[in-house]
Order: sequence, then C-alpha cells, then structure tokens
Amino acid sequence: MITQLPQLYNRVSIETRPQDILLQKESWVYFSPAWPGTHKWASGKLFEVSEEPIVVSYPVSYILPGDDYKDVDLSNSTAGLKLYPESEGVLYQALVGIKPGDFLVHIYVPKDKYVYALGESSMYPDITDAAKKYLGAKTYADSPYDAPMLQLYFIKDMPAFYFRFYVLEGVDFEKCTVIFQINKCKLTEIEEPDEDMIKKATRIDYYTELSGF
Repeated sequence: MITQLPQLYNRVSIETRPQDILLQKESWVYFSPAWPGTHKWASGKLFEVSEEPIVVSYPVSYILPGDDYKDVDLSNSTAGLKLYPESEGVLYQALVGIKPGDFLVHIYVPKDKYVYALGESSMYPDITDAAKKYLGAKTYADSPYDAPMLQLYFIKDMPAFYFRFYVLEGVDFEKCTVIFQINKCKLTEIEEPDEDMIKKATRIDYYTELSGF
C-alpha cells in the first residue's frame, strides 16, 4: 500500500531507469491475505500486469499561512482528489514527488491513523508539538519532485489516504506542491502460484499491517 526507497537512492536517481521503480507489463504483484472480504478479488492473490501501463501526471498545490495545515483526501470521495481506480482488477501505483518548501507532509490511512507512528502510544505525529511535528513527516529530501522515492498503491474502494500539508512556523505563506505520477496497471490473476512466485512479486500490504509495531 505504501513503500519508500531510502534517501541514499536520491544520489543515484539520475542513473535509475523508470522500469526499476514503476511496475511494467508482466510485473507480478501480490496482495497480502490481510485485505478484507470487501476486496476479496485481490486478497491473498497473485497478479500479473497484463498490458503496458499508462502513466498520468497530476500536480497539486495549496497556499497556506505559517503554522497552518490542510488535510487532503486522495480517494474518490466527493471531496477527494479522486486518484483511485473505479474498477476491480486495476491497480494504480502512484509515485509522489514533493517540491522544496517550508512545509511537511504527514500521511495517514484512513483519516487519523498515521502510517509513520511508532509503537509507543504517545509517539505519533503532532503538529502542535515542537518535536513530534517532524515524526514521520515527508519533505522534498525524502521524495524529490523530479526523482520521487515515495510510492502509494490504490485499488477500488480501499480506505482513503490523507495527506496533511503543514507549513512551518515563522513563514508568512508557503506554496505546498506535490506531483502524483500515477502508473495505471491492468491485472490478470495468476491462479495456483507457487511460493517462489509470491516471494518474487511486489507485495501490497493492507493498512493495518503498516502500524502498531
């Protein structure tokens, strides 16, 4: 559901081919069994990307005053950005690039469930706390606008991802800009796969597997 390459790879991103990051035709993806019955078409199953994917770019920007924030729903809800697929058997792999600026991006899924919290109950991102506002926050250094390292995976009707854009104190106004490079993938199920095939596939965990440890 969400992955990120280490910052180390930012230094060599100019030598990295798109196919090293984006799913391609004949790539394998495996959805963990933790996906619930509402996603039974995908849960615990292995798929192959059956056609050449199509990449769609979508930049978004918000101008906010200092020490203020905005929550943005990425799903297809009425108020959302509508970045999710509308059909089963389709996977959107979204690379997220962040422009430089005096702002942070916190990620949670669903709303108020932070992906980058720690196991201890008080260790979660908090924009009202001088230290915890930086806990798990993403910036340009983590996923540059022109060499994104952060990847999200979307399927139809899955829980909503939210981005919280927060502008740092001491700033009059800041333009918070990210770009989504959405790799649209049609999937065909591989029936009766062996364990080796599953191990070689890109694994897509459910959000409940991303926190609580």
